[in-house]
Amino acid sequence: MEFYKVDVFTDKPLRGNPAAVVLGMLEDDIMQSLAFELNISETVFIEKRGDVFHLRYFTPNTEVEFCGHATIGAFYVLKLKGLKDGMYGAITKAGEIKVEVEDMIWLKVVEPKMIESELNGLEDIAGVKILDSAVVDVGIRIGLAEIEDFESLMKLKPDLRLAEFCRDRGIVGVHFYTFDSKFDACTRFFAPAVGIPEDPATGTANSALAYHLNSSGRLAKKYYKFEQGHALKREGLVHVKLDDGVWVGGDVVCIAEGRIEI
Repeated sequence: MEFYKVDVFTDKPLRGNPAAVVLGMLEDDIMQSLAFELNISETVFIEKRGDVFHLRYFTPNTEVEFCGHATIGAFYVLKLKGLKDGMYGAITKAGEIKVEVEDMIWLKVVEPKMIESELNGLEDIAGVKILDSAVVDVGIRIGLAEIEDFESLMKLKPDLRLAEFCRDRGIVGVHFYTFDSKFDACTRFFAPAVGIPEDPATGTANSALAYHLNSSGRLAKKYYKFEQGHALKREGLVHVKLDDGVWVGGDVVCIAEGRIEI
């Protein structure tokens, strides 16, 4: 089986968010073991059945229903292998999604839903004042929390209770953001409950943020750019557009490829 290592939401190697892309699928336990062996935040397995692509996503510790950056990375690999520009359907455990392949890869996330208007109890865990918070479902549930400035965001060190907090609230992780940014916002995403202490650049979390900012009127617009990854020295830029739904996109670079022999 072919596999590729890609960096997503960046046009520079070793920046943005890494993912492993495996062309084909295996038994569930083998896919999970392989994700643990590769030890990248997300490993996506993709195969085409008829006219539709099917995707499964694994962190080193568990399967998740959906992952934005891994989806973008997977379709970038398919484009490298000859997939033509156009609109494609894809099936995930979170539901059916659409992917647009052009100069940039775009995916339409599952229709967002506002679940909660605030996240009580987060300030004590985060150790910082929360100015605004919410929970948005984009196939997976994302906690959102606004803090005051870039310096506070970079100093953020949530304590060990964050994983339990996320499990209790039924969310994958918490996406902290500040408007103190040269783009629309600067963000950091923590998901220790699914084995990701911090994610460098997160498509699903930033699509949830764009939906929240637009629907709440906090920053209503049709095209957003969110910077992320500074604290991990993996700076990336996530693009989100609102056009008959919420679409997330970005640049991708491929830094390695090979074969898996199992």
